[in-house]
Amino acid sequence: MKSFDVVEWGKPLQQAVRETPEPGPHEVLMRLTYCGVCHSDVHIREGFFDMGGGVKNVLADRGMKLPLILGHEPIGVVAAVGSAVAGVRVGETYLVNPWIGCGKCAACLKGQDNLCNLMAAMGMVRPGGFATHMMVPHARYLVDVQGLEPAQAAVLACSGVTAYSAAAKLGLPETGQWVAVLGCGGLGLIGVAILKALGHRNIIACDIDDAKLDAAKAAGVEHVLNLKTGGAAQLLALSGGGLSGMIDFVGAPATAALALPSLQKGGRFVSVGLFGGATTIPLVALAMREISLMGSAVGSTAQMRELVALVQSGQLTLPAVQVRPLAQAEQSLQDLQAGRITGRVVLDAMSEAA
Repeated sequence: MKSFDVVEWGKPLQQAVRETPEPGPHEVLMRLTYCGVCHSDVHIREGFFDMGGGVKNVLADRGMKLPLILGHEPIGVVAAVGSAVAGVRVGETYLVNPWIGCGKCAACLKGQDNLCNLMAAMGMVRPGGFATHMMVPHARYLVDVQGLEPAQAAVLACSGVTAYSAAAKLGLPETGQWVAVLGCGGLGLIGVAILKALGHRNIIACDIDDAKLDAAKAAGVEHVLNLKTGGAAQLLALSGGGLSGMIDFVGAPATAALALPSLQKGGRFVSVGLFGGATTIPLVALAMREISLMGSAVGSTAQMRELVALVQSGQLTLPAVQVRPLAQAEQSLQDLQAGRITGRVVLDAMSEAA
């Protein structure tokens, strides 16, 4: 099998060739067809996340070891199954949920591997999808995507389920409510599509890049705001007095600072993006206005299946993706880091011989 690995933190990915593994009793070997490129991959390759105040969450200190195959938006065809695997046949196509829990804690037993304290995600701890093959530890992490275009479906494993889980935290839409999406890159555009599919009609898309705001308009958003020239005052004016919800797909101090001045009483702010940094919240205002501040990172296998069903029903149309050969994994990370990508890039694993 071929892969593109992090062999040194902060350095370009390197191609590797190794023996294709054989599945154990409960394992499923996938011949990957596509894998999406996520901004988290940029942070992982760098070896840290910025926690603000000069503090870094250094991945090596948390036990992550190199070499590491990045990629956590994988889709592929079953190549081989273990002796104890049932209900999965060689040749079938599945989306892979990469958020692998310990399988024993209370969260995992409820099907919420994404909340497991010992989660060993593919592309972060386990080998990921920037490769021709991937080993899935159990068939329960496979999601049937029958009828979906595989390259577009790949992004549902992370950006899709992340946006879906965040949107669900806003609650059901009510007449006259307004929500804002901060950040209209690949994740934000999928978030816009999901909000619309869930019934949200009044959406304000915000970014600092006019090209990305144009993409949001093309996706059916009527109101956009460039945060270089506008802020809370404009959000209040556009919404007629305040937002009921806000999803921050950037995760920077400047975007988080919009929460309190832009939300109505009882409003909800969902922080998703991992740009980095820290923010200060006036606690009295938080309590007196009953504002909810929530974090949201990925989602459960059940939510992934709900999301796939939403697409299969025709209620949700997935945004177009840019497909590149697997060998362009490193260039894609560089382009993403430099802000040269609008929408989502998906790597074609079939472009490499097994």
